[in-house]
Amino acid sequence: MKGKPLFPFAVTAVLGILLIVILSFVGLNQGQDIAGEDGDADEQEFETAYELGEHIYLQSCAACHGQDLEGVGSNPAVNALEGRFTKEEIVQIIHEGPGAMPPFANLGDDAEAVAEFLLTESE
Repeated sequence: MKGKPLFPFAVTAVLGILLIVILSFVGLNQGQDIAGEDGDADEQEFETAYELGEHIYLQSCAACHGQDLEGVGSNPAVNALEGRFTKEEIVQIIHEGPGAMPPFANLGDDAEAVAEFLLTESE
């Protein structure tokens, strides 16, 4: 162990840290590019609240309640809500998530569009 045995390890460590920093900046730029491409899909313009509600339902609700609104497994059908629930009650259900349903409070006013879609589809 003559000389400076730690020198090669120190050089390797410094080069590794520099490589991590450089690759982080490269990845950061690629992440922004990817977000820019996918961000356009989330910022679609919908002509009606019904279209927005349908889009949100298909993204967030269809996995449990089915594409055809008839329920999946033990999850209830949401195809016959007209007369059973008002729009306000459906919005409250969406925000609070009764039973095993998770709350979707992050939908905000978009929950009204989902409620309108569900009531229109159940007519």
